[in-house]
Amino acid sequence: MNTTTLPAWQQRRRELRRILWDLLTAGPMKRPKVVKPRTLFRGVAAERRLRDMLQKYARQFPRDSFGPRMLNYRFPGPVTWDTSIVSYPGWPGEPPQRAVLRVPRNLKEPAPAILCVHGHAVGCQLGKETIEEWALPLTARGFVTLAPDAVRFGERRDRTLETAEIRDWKGMSFYSERLLAMPLALEGKCMLGAMTWENMCAVDVLRTLPFVDPKRIGCIGGSMGGIQTYYLAAMDDRIQCAVTACSTHSFRVWGREETLAALFCYIPHVLRYTDAGEIFSLIAPRPLLCIDGARDGFFPVEGVRRTSAEIKQTYRLCRALDRFRHIIHRGGHDVGKEHTTAAWEWMERWLKPARPGAGADVENGADYRARPPKPRPIPD
Repeated sequence: MNTTTLPAWQQRRRELRRILWDLLTAGPMKRPKVVKPRTLFRGVAAERRLRDMLQKYARQFPRDSFGPRMLNYRFPGPVTWDTSIVSYPGWPGEPPQRAVLRVPRNLKEPAPAILCVHGHAVGCQLGKETIEEWALPLTARGFVTLAPDAVRFGERRDRTLETAEIRDWKGMSFYSERLLAMPLALEGKCMLGAMTWENMCAVDVLRTLPFVDPKRIGCIGGSMGGIQTYYLAAMDDRIQCAVTACSTHSFRVWGREETLAALFCYIPHVLRYTDAGEIFSLIAPRPLLCIDGARDGFFPVEGVRRTSAEIKQTYRLCRALDRFRHIIHRGGHDVGKEHTTAAWEWMERWLKPARPGAGADVENGADYRARPPKPRPIPD
């Protein structure tokens, strides 16, 4: 970031958002008229549907440990929420969005909500089913959670070449993703633009729900979900708090090191205008927690540190350093229990009213009591 004053950054922020909309979707696109989501499955039927998807995945890709891991995951506590699978409009020409909606029981007032966005699964076979390790603990803490299938993933994947994807390519061609990303590029758009647009539709849906506080909506995700999270928060000020994992990067470092990254990540011509650090910085001064591994082969640590420094510079410029935290652990493309706990606490800190005994920020030695964000204007 070349700007050194807040007014200069405010001007650059407006300009950068306009540029990004041109790169992502060939200019701003209108979203459909907001309608309440349609319930497809509820309660036991919804849970059975999710489990059936995981079992099918485990049969199709027996060598992949991800299926058994998700099948064996059980939330270590009582179930204090209701589960449903809902549907609402998606990207033009694509199947409607499908999402898991979890609502804490016995809410006495509108609750904060968190959009939980998933990462890649082999063959694009899974989506919303893979985010339970994030969504269930947050719902247990009193958040309404919505976990959608990304466009061309999970139940919304393209099945044209499914037999070959499973039998011949072992799920590694990601053809469902490719068959949308390539024609979008010819239109001057990109898949990440479609994902961001759809996630904004998901925020629209959350704001229609009477049990959701529309002023307290966050977003969380890892890997592909982390990239979706930071783009959504960068482009939509309605996201009041964000947590990304395994997703901090630099496009320039990716190019120089010839890093293998998923097709959805690439935005044609982006390096003519900016790099990821400036895009992350569009979130400031809203709270942002990033979690990354120093040995993550998909996100080289040089790019992680370079981007982190640029984000920090912007938060300092906005006088909001307390709202940015970056954990860089010694591992790879994964997060440990202590890091997910930090993510839950970050969301509670910024999206819930003050409450006693909310733990401590050990790393920074600061008081970590949960509190709502103080009013602080977002730069235009």
